[in-house]
Amino acid sequence: MFAVYTWRTIAVVGVLFVSTGLPWKTSRGEQPATSVQASQMLPDSIAVFAHAAKLGELVATVMNHPLRERVEALPAYQGIVQSDDMTQLYQGIGAFEASMGKPWQDSIASLTDGGVSVALDSTDGGFALLINSSDKNQLERFRGFLLAVSQLRKGKLAAAEQGEYRGFTAYTLSEKLKLAIIDHWLLITNKSELGKAIIDRYLDRPDTTFQSKKSFESAAAQWQSQTHRPPSVTAFFDVEVFRKENVPKGMYEPKIDNPLAEVILGGILANLRHAQYASATLDVKDSGLAFQVTTPHQRDWEPPREYYFGEPELAGAPPLLDVTNRLFAISLHRDLSQAWLRSGDLLTDRANDNLAKADTQLTTFFSGRDFGEDILGSFESGVQVVAQAQDFANVLPQPAIKLPAFAIQFQMKNSQETTPELRRVFQSFIGFLNVVGAMEGQPQLDLGMESVGDAKLYTATYVPDRDERESTDAPINFNFSPTIGFAGDRMILSSSIGLAKELAGNVTPATTTEKSHNTEAVLSADSLQQVLNANKNQLIANNMLEEGHDKTTAENEIGLLLDLVSFFDDATLELDAAENQLQLKLSVGVK
Repeated sequence: MFAVYTWRTIAVVGVLFVSTGLPWKTSRGEQPATSVQASQMLPDSIAVFAHAAKLGELVATVMNHPLRERVEALPAYQGIVQSDDMTQLYQGIGAFEASMGKPWQDSIASLTDGGVSVALDSTDGGFALLINSSDKNQLERFRGFLLAVSQLRKGKLAAAEQGEYRGFTAYTLSEKLKLAIIDHWLLITNKSELGKAIIDRYLDRPDTTFQSKKSFESAAAQWQSQTHRPPSVTAFFDVEVFRKENVPKGMYEPKIDNPLAEVILGGILANLRHAQYASATLDVKDSGLAFQVTTPHQRDWEPPREYYFGEPELAGAPPLLDVTNRLFAISLHRDLSQAWLRSGDLLTDRANDNLAKADTQLTTFFSGRDFGEDILGSFESGVQVVAQAQDFANVLPQPAIKLPAFAIQFQMKNSQETTPELRRVFQSFIGFLNVVGAMEGQPQLDLGMESVGDAKLYTATYVPDRDERESTDAPINFNFSPTIGFAGDRMILSSSIGLAKELAGNVTPATTTEKSHNTEAVLSADSLQQVLNANKNQLIANNMLEEGHDKTTAENEIGLLLDLVSFFDDATLELDAAENQLQLKLSVGVK
């Protein structure tokens, strides 16, 4: 850490570097600030490229957000502000402002008004940061500040090591980093060859550049076609490069090891085995942030994962289930029967061996009926999952750890044939749990039946011991009252009777006139906070045990977590498959 006097010294030295005019050169025929784009200066070997057109506006949105006053009012925030790390940060900001000659937010706005770009090269791991500014004085001041920091970190105050290439001077910031000002551009790179390649393209304007790369042209066309305001940040990823290097490792294999991951991500992984690139945008506003990733998509890339997208036509998921105190909901289009039957093409040998064992047990449990073909095949290709924060205020016995209730809903193809079989299996399963539970000293389940309109619910509730009937510290079992319900063509499997009743009474359409997504999910911050609040004492106790904190510290940490959750609104995720592209959207709202 720098001492106070060190930051003051940096401020003085930074100003000195600018005012004394360290040697720098410019080329003949200097280009205007906006005449060249960063993508034109980069070689076509770039694998990752990100660009923020208005970094100053992005910083202003974050720093001037309506939530800022609420954050600053938190007791934990005051503790952070008074910490040694924050003191050092404020001193650094002061030195930066002294060097730049204006407040730091204004400096960033003017320093980056032409955009900031980051690029990673696929040939040698080169990195480049390009900052474009219409104010060359700000570029010079920023260079002086960086050189001052570099020299004082080395423990000496002297002219930085420098070299020249085609009329531009490069300065050494560290053992690996070099800095150069190219007219209205400031370049920082870790590879001299990449820096030279950037200068060459800036001066020579060749036809072959990163901007001329066909995959980047396609991504840029998507960004420009957006009718709303330009996104805060755009990014490009050359998937072919990552696939060739197998990064991340194992992502591009034809088979995966986890059946649940296959159901959730299988279609995306199939796409990434063929897509040339992925483009991304990040938009930050007062109302929250929106992140979007888009890749090309072709239908002949889908085999053997047609179950994921729909066959022969692209299909959508059913609507999200809506219940009171909804914690989260997920809706997917998945033909689970086909996924099970074609597991040999989708999963590794180890995963298939485990699945074969499960298939044998399930076939026995379902009286010889094949689980993949007869049981899963009796449902439509739509899966709806929902979770709900439970209210235990007037419930006894009350579990010490209070879990949300959750349920899964399927649409049956032939309810008259399927309902009796599923009801019998559910009742047999409850009997099995009672036998196993009795051997392990667990409470027993009592079977029952209820009606909600025309719907029939078959329930199971845990029976407490006499001395635990009014307990507020009951075992975790008492979060559950397993229930299967049949409402028309819908089958509902729920962890609680209350959630099953609500779903049975909600007549949710199997289709909707609105555009349906392949996958859709929503998470409610209010219900999440309700679940955390219900378990606050347990969370504090766990914090004390696992982190070794005293009670006051643990209470402060858990209190901060609850406060932070209260700042957020719903988070939503949508996956859309079209004939020519696959698009994933994530939105997080703030209050």
